[in-house]
Amino acid sequence: MVPAARSSHPVDDGDYALRCAFKDGDVAAFEALAEPYLDKLYTHCLRMIGNPADAEDLAQEALVRAMRAHHRYDPSRAFRPWLLTIGANLCRDRLRTIWWRRVGPLQPWRPDQGIGPESQTARAEQDSQVREALLELKPKYREAVSLYHLEGLRYAEIAEITGVQVPALKQRVRRGLQQLERVLRDKYPELTPDRTRDE
Repeated sequence: MVPAARSSHPVDDGDYALRCAFKDGDVAAFEALAEPYLDKLYTHCLRMIGNPADAEDLAQEALVRAMRAHHRYDPSRAFRPWLLTIGANLCRDRLRTIWWRRVGPLQPWRPDQGIGPESQTARAEQDSQVREALLELKPKYREAVSLYHLEGLRYAEIAEITGVQVPALKQRVRRGLQQLERVLRDKYPELTPDRTRDE
C-alpha cells in the first residue's frame, strides 16, 4: 500500500524543487531523490525480512511502487520517510504470508568499500548476529528498533512510516530494545548492545 499524501509545511532541505519535479513524473528527479536512500531501504527490508534475496526484491518493488505513485506524493513532505513507508508496508504484507518463514540462512551484509577486510568481516558477523536476533522479535518491535536505533530516524519520521503515534512508538522501541538485548545476551553474550543509541 502506497502512503497517502499529507499536507504540512515544506521541508527546507534543498530538495524541494526535485520533489516537485518528481510529483510531476520526472524520472531523473526520482532517481536523484532515491539514490541516497537505496542502501537504507534495502537494509531496513533485510532487517524486517531476514532474507537478502527477498529484501532485494522488496526494495526494488518499493522503488517501482514509489515511481508509479508520484502523483500522490506531497512535495512538502520529506522523501526518505515516504519511501521507507512503502518498503515497510511491503515487508508487513510479506510477513503476513506463510511462506516467508522459509527464509534461508542469514548472509553477510554487502561489502563496505571504505573499511579493511578484517573490519568488514567483523562488521558483517555482528550485523548478521543482530539481524538474526531481530528476527526473534515480534514484527512491530523489530520495525521500531530497526528504524529508531539502527536507521537513526526521529520518532516523527517513524510515525509517518508506521502510522503509530509517537507515545506508542517510544514504548515499542523501549520494549523492543529490552527484548533484543535479552536475545543477544542469550545467543551472543560477547556482543554488547552499544550499537544502539540512547533515547
